[in-house]
Amino acid sequence: MLDAGFLKDTLKTELQLLKASIKPVRYLNNEQTMAVVLPNENDEYRVKIEKVIKEKKLANQLVESWFIKDGKFDLGLIFDRGSYNASQIDAGNAKDQVKGNASLQDAGKELISNTFTTFTKLKFVENEPIARAIRDAAKVATAKQLAGKPQFLIDKAMQLLDKVYEKTKEGYSLYSNTWLYKLNWNDDSLNSVYDIWDTPSELAKSDKFSLEFVNFQSNMSLVTFSLGETRTQEQIIDLALVRNVDNAFAKLQKENDVFKPRIPVLTGKPLTAQIGMKEGLKGGEKFDLLELGQDSKTGLSVYKKVGTVKVSKKQIWDNRYNAGGKPENEQLDKDGNPVNATLFSGKAELGLLLKQVK
Repeated sequence: MLDAGFLKDTLKTELQLLKASIKPVRYLNNEQTMAVVLPNENDEYRVKIEKVIKEKKLANQLVESWFIKDGKFDLGLIFDRGSYNASQIDAGNAKDQVKGNASLQDAGKELISNTFTTFTKLKFVENEPIARAIRDAAKVATAKQLAGKPQFLIDKAMQLLDKVYEKTKEGYSLYSNTWLYKLNWNDDSLNSVYDIWDTPSELAKSDKFSLEFVNFQSNMSLVTFSLGETRTQEQIIDLALVRNVDNAFAKLQKENDVFKPRIPVLTGKPLTAQIGMKEGLKGGEKFDLLELGQDSKTGLSVYKKVGTVKVSKKQIWDNRYNAGGKPENEQLDKDGNPVNATLFSGKAELGLLLKQVK
């Protein structure tokens, strides 16, 4: 905890103690005039996560996923995802070629620096004990409020509380906490790769790579089992779990510009793209239209905003995970074809990208 920055600052003044009163503290004397701020549960998990990141060298593993295949430097993944010419980036001598180096710098900016990893903690809580406790406490309070009233009024109030209990006792509540980390990548990182270009096995042991914390997201969802449900209980739990995590990702994308995906335009007239409910779209969200170009001075890729469009409420693609196969109510467009994209207002040329505005 000390290495992570906790328990270092001692609070000594009344003002410091007052500001920290909403946080967990440990008093250092009987008079409670000195204290240190304790980490909360989420802070403690973050410390544990970052210990694992360091011990397992996860940053190195992410860099390896871009550069190493079968124990050798292999840039095939960068070729494929960045549409670079293999003759420009040769695995044997890219660092010695002006074009190859520029292409790797560009790949670092556009691909490698947008490498993320997440850690999710899941907790299932049975609803029945909580629903029962709420009902019992409500009955005690209601009995006091209606004391002296006709018995039929008291009985009716108790019956209503029992009905609420019956509706809320089934299934589980699923709580998830998700921590988002990003790979630190810059010119120094690329130079570190160059330094071991002839000995790729050294990449796994290097201390030059790291992850940075981006943000944290909490989610809660209900998992219920209805009579006549076509899915099994296992499928229902699986569905709830995946959608809960999808919701966390959608919120992280909206709140953190660095984590927002750039989606290619699928069709220009009408304007559609393959993004939908899984990413939290409901209709009316704004997206920037981006055109990919090249900086004349650096030769690196740059994105220029060429317009803004909105998600149409007429057609939002339900691309959420569905346990057991197709959605119960398959979406069809006006021509009777399955919907596989979301409709946007306006027009756009193919080749443009969409990025959601916060």
